[in-house]
Amino acid sequence: MDRSGESVFEVDLDRIESGIAVILAPGGFGWHLPEAYLPPGVTEGMTMKVVLSKDEDSTSARIERINDLRRRLENRD
Repeated sequence: MDRSGESVFEVDLDRIESGIAVILAPGGFGWHLPEAYLPPGVTEGMTMKVVLSKDEDSTSARIERINDLRRRLENRD
């Protein structure tokens, strides 16, 4: 992880099967993602960068939705 709080690493697009991208990640892990998630122009054999970062606003919103649902369920008659 770098100082910006992001983790950046490279993955390789192995192949696309029936609209599913088979991506090879570090450590021999494989990911299967819808082809629509790929950047435009990416083809089999290309290397891509992946950036992972925290999204505190989305996390807070998700927690609030869960808490709201919990309150509604607890107050049901």
